[in-house]
Amino acid sequence: MPMKYAIVYSSKTGNTAALADRLHDILPHEHCVYFGDTSHYSPDLGADLIFAGFWTDKGSCDDRTRVFLKNLQNTKIALFGTAGYAAPDYIHSILKQAEANIPVNNTVLTGFVCQGKMQPAVADKFAAMLEKDPEDAKGKLLRDTYQEGLSHPNEEDFANFKKWAEGFIH
Repeated sequence: MPMKYAIVYSSKTGNTAALADRLHDILPHEHCVYFGDTSHYSPDLGADLIFAGFWTDKGSCDDRTRVFLKNLQNTKIALFGTAGYAAPDYIHSILKQAEANIPVNNTVLTGFVCQGKMQPAVADKFAAMLEKDPEDAKGKLLRDTYQEGLSHPNEEDFANFKKWAEGFIH
């Protein structure tokens, strides 16, 4: 019997929704029991594997995803998401923080996080830092990271995501 799956996600800026859409395009539709927001998913749908998508907030998954993950029981979970900053150590930390919300009776599979656009209000915060001190190294790094993120997720991110997703097709 083929594995049934659900794609459940939370997206604030559209980055994670773009990944979820790509995932839905990659995986066989006939095995998808749910595709959509965290608030409407029901365990009664019987997914064998849940792809849980999130946006990064304070180094972990967003609050809606956190609540969703804490309520999952006895299933396989593959996390995916986006973050404003894409350093490998930071990505690893984000996934570990998100996984900490998953009860131990679940099986956590390999996750995927890539850089995404940040909200425009974030740029204002970084600009204010540099207005106070134009030589602020942290402010410069954050400004540059914001600028870099404007083009993400990009085609390279989507190609890496596709490779990750195809690993779940048996």
